[in-house]
Amino acid sequence: MLKSMYTAVAFAVALAFAAIAFNPSPAVAQDIAGAQADIEALLVQYAGDIDGLEAAIEEYVTNSEDPEVAAQAVIAVAAGLPADSDLKIALGRGLGAAIAVIALTNPTAATNMQALVAASGDETLVGAVSSGTTDKTASIERNAGGGDDTLVGEDDQTPEEPASAT
Repeated sequence: MLKSMYTAVAFAVALAFAAIAFNPSPAVAQDIAGAQADIEALLVQYAGDIDGLEAAIEEYVTNSEDPEVAAQAVIAVAAGLPADSDLKIALGRGLGAAIAVIALTNPTAATNMQALVAASGDETLVGAVSSGTTDKTASIERNAGGGDDTLVGEDDQTPEEPASAT
């Protein structure tokens, strides 16, 4: 329920900000071009290491001074790749993981980044970002103690019958 509501909100924000996202100011356009060059360099560096590319994109976007600009750069680079490219999927999964991390401290930026992805209209990228976000969120929850997969009461040591019954 929460996931579908989040998706609906992200889609609505995407429609609202689509014009802004793809028509940035000259200063922002220059920042995006610089970030795009960085992403392309990572693409070359990790061309044979899909998992390494995914981790590098997550780190780059998460540690970026402006993660929304970094997200725009990832989207722009991904747009130039074939739909069935493992590199496009790695870019998306890395971006999705970064969005999950950024959502912990800056939910507005994370929502804006999700909206940028949705506005791209690239189904492969949207799916990869969703997958990366889901996987990273699950990892964060496990590390926070919320995902140990133990059923409630499974490790309960209480006897089935009260001691007075024997």
